Amino acid sequence: MASGENSWRFFQTFGAFEWRLNNLSASEYAKARVYLVQLSPLEDAVLGASNNLDTDQAAVWKRNPHEVADRVRLFDLWRKRLCGFLGVSPGPDLCDGNRIVI
Repeated sequence: MASGENSWRFFQTFGAFEWRLNNLSASEYAKARVYLVQLSPLEDAVLGASNNLDTDQAAVWKRNPHEVADRVRLFDLWRKRLCGFLGVSPGPDLCDGNRIVI
């Protein structure tokens, strides 16, 4: 195949992902960039959530004890949506735990 999709270095999952990224149309590329623009601040918010972990209550503000988990779920949701848009399977860290990866 001229695209190199069947090359020895392509494993099923990673090869499909790399091939897909290398062959996006202009409109698909623009859409993928929209997803990436959303993912970057969500990832930063997960890391920044630790700044609030030491405060239980200040004045009338009370921290969400599930803030980190909520932010991780939102971040993972957008990552899964990007995988779905690209037509590739999510990696092992996005699986629900019911699958075994060997």
